Amino acid sequence: MDTNERRVKTGKRNFIFALVLLLLTNIVTSAVLTTMSKNELRKQIEARMLDVANTAADMVNGDTIANMTNADVRSPEYNEVLTELRLFQTNIELSYIYCVRRESEDNYIFVIDPDMEDPAEFGEDIPVTPELKTAAGGKPAVESTPHTDEWGTFYSAYSPVFDSSGKVVGIIGVDFNAEWYNKIMSTNGAVAVILAMVALCMGIVLSAIIMSENRKRFYEVLVNMKELERETERLDGIIMKSSIKKLDMLPDSESALLKTLAAGEDQPKTRHHEYDELSDNIRAIYNKLSKYLNYIDKEVYTDSTTGVNNKAAYRNRIQELDVSITTGKADFSVAFFDINGIKKIYTHYGFEAGDRLMYECAKLLKDVFGKKNVYHVTGDEFVILIENTNWYDMEKYFKKFDKEIEFYNGQHQQDNLLSVAKGTATYDSEKHRNYRQVFVEAEAACKHDKESFYGDMRK
Repeated sequence: MDTNERRVKTGKRNFIFALVLLLLTNIVTSAVLTTMSKNELRKQIEARMLDVANTAADMVNGDTIANMTNADVRSPEYNEVLTELRLFQTNIELSYIYCVRRESEDNYIFVIDPDMEDPAEFGEDIPVTPELKTAAGGKPAVESTPHTDEWGTFYSAYSPVFDSSGKVVGIIGVDFNAEWYNKIMSTNGAVAVILAMVALCMGIVLSAIIMSENRKRFYEVLVNMKELERETERLDGIIMKSSIKKLDMLPDSESALLKTLAAGEDQPKTRHHEYDELSDNIRAIYNKLSKYLNYIDKEVYTDSTTGVNNKAAYRNRIQELDVSITTGKADFSVAFFDINGIKKIYTHYGFEAGDRLMYECAKLLKDVFGKKNVYHVTGDEFVILIENTNWYDMEKYFKKFDKEIEFYNGQHQQDNLLSVAKGTATYDSEKHRNYRQVFVEAEAACKHDKESFYGDMRK
């Protein structure tokens, strides 16, 4: 056996050893990353469940719940709470939402159940869980394991309802289908496995380069691989942050764009060496991932239906405003917009027509207030957050917006016409202690405007 043959066999053994070692390393790393990723995603999902329960609990009048009896069913006060809960059930991805009350230590009853098909009766018992008792003690809680009842298998979150004296008088419960929850967790695991397999495949390529190419060419490939690794880590972070937004749920135009990004671009075939080709391919992958990540960076904070800022961006902006209020630097106005009659449009013309009208409304809001200031919060409601403005400035904005609607309706007389209720409030350091108080004032003004609109229609 000559020297060249020995070198070839030694090289093969080293190459196989490197591949085995790389495989073991990737298996261990993949298991650790998958576990960490699932734990983090579980925390995010539970936080979302609590957020829905807390928001609904904040909107319910505790004094009304405290004194409600079976005789109050279908009363105006009962129907008001029922309508608020039903809006949550209609507009948010959850299975059930309901209000319960503790009668004794181990006896909890349904007070209001807005379910359209099989609502629980007032006074009907509800199974008691440790999380339900925790909420009854004044602290929100979420189940880490599912429970099964006559309606199915769910993960539930509970949030206390307080009366005007600060006493817990009720509990808002929200149920999320266990299949939905487990599906998100499984999808996250699949993403982690795919990333691990990509890393393994690229590692095998690296091992081949190490054993057969000179140090200079290896260094060039290694630099590209490190860039790819950094971009891949960014992708994983963005996916985690957006709770694994599925690409097939995006509109067709955006889905097509992502497919184009994933396919990459054709590379000029002028290579004279196989390692030149490998280096070019890796560079192409890096460019593709970079474009993909730029798209995701934008979509994390963009509402897919209207093209304006979404609820995640809205939460971030609220936090910034509350900080500015605390530091005494706040100067902003809030405007609340609610499209009139859109439920009728959904009923008679379908969801596509309703979504189209919401898109047109968002477009007009962007034209008047600027895209960075417009937020689609939920359903057919929009919020404007704009700095360095006062009530007089907002009145001028509103007049311009009214003219834009009038012009739009004049151009679309054969379509569904656009009508929007609106209200505004400007931060006043002597009157407002936080952003929420400014928002409530703007929302109340919008509600008054909406009531006036429907009052005029009935005349």
